[in-house]
Parts: sequence; C-alpha cells; structure tokens
Amino acid sequence: MLRRFAVSLLMFGTLLAADEPNSFKLAAPKDWSGETIALPPGFAPDMKLKGHEHIRFAPGMMKSESDTFFSYAFVFELTPKPELTEAVVKDEFLKYYRGLCKAVLNGKLPDVDPSGFTLEPQRVKPDPKAAKDEIAADRPTHYTGKLDWVEPFATKKKQKLNLEIQTWTTNEHSYIFACVSPQPMDTAIWKQLHVIRDDYLKKQTK
Repeated sequence: MLRRFAVSLLMFGTLLAADEPNSFKLAAPKDWSGETIALPPGFAPDMKLKGHEHIRFAPGMMKSESDTFFSYAFVFELTPKPELTEAVVKDEFLKYYRGLCKAVLNGKLPDVDPSGFTLEPQRVKPDPKAAKDEIAADRPTHYTGKLDWVEPFATKKKQKLNLEIQTWTTNEHSYIFACVSPQPMDTAIWKQLHVIRDDYLKKQTK
C-alpha cells in the first residue's frame, strides 16, 4: 500500500528520490521509508510554495488496521523565502491535500468534494515560564490543527488528521515541518514524530 503512495507521487508530482537509507534528509527508525518530491507537486500545481518536500512514513502508513496508519513527518524546504503566515500555511496545506485526494481518487468517488476539506490551524503561544532562548523571536512558530478530509488510498473514507506544524526562516531558506497522524496526541506515534522533528530542527537552527 505504501508503494501506492509513492506511485501516486510519481504520477501526480515530481518524485525526485525514493531515498536510500543513508541519504534521508530526516532521520527516523530503520523501518520508516521516505521520499523527496519537488514543490509545487503536480497534484497541487496551484500551490505557491517552491522548493522540496522530504517525507518519512511510519511502517503502518498505508495499513488501515495499524496504530501508525497515515502517520508521517515531512518538511518543506523552501526558497526563495516566502512569508509563512498562518493564512499562507492554511491555504497551502489545503491545496496540497485537496489536490492529492482529487488526483488519487481520479473521479472514482464523484460524491467526494475536496473543496469541502477544512483545516483551522491554531498558533501555540510560548510558555511564559519557558527559558528566554525557548521564546526568542527567531524560534519556530508552532501551530496545531485538525484536517478534515477523505483519505484516498486505503479506506477512501472521511478522516480527521491531527497536525503539528512549525515554521521558521534562516538566512537562506524558509521551512515548514509537519507531524501528521489520526492518532490522539498522547499516543506513542507522536513521540516518534517529535524525535524526527526535533532532530531536524536542531540541525537546521544551529
């Protein structure tokens, strides 16, 4: 089933690499697969963000019975630097997921209307008790949100995806990192997603 995801990206996006383990941009457990695609992808040509997307998939990504079903982490490495406001993040993510669903279903479920998918990101305010370096102006902006959409690969049914999104900018690039899973936020998969995110963030914000 995961191969279907890769094939879909290849058909509807620009698959740059089905990465070898030693070339993954995102560090993850050995049984996590990954890919790199160009942005905007072919399935969402109306996206304005340009760059590359690096993705790591949990082992149960395409197994609907798994407790890691549709759980994955990805980062958009963007250039030139766009303004990553809350409105931009919401708009670009909806274009991405609407386009992906439409391309994969390819008219097989005519009653599914991707324009009805919704996402309402909420900015997470820094803890006022946190250390100063944790709330500095150049630290990532953190959002949470729920994406209501139709999962087009395995179930073709309505799904609520929990998202944690962080955005930040360096001298050369802007970044959007997302942890994604339908599982509750207190489950084990989120700890794994956070390790992947925190490792990447540490390397990019030194």
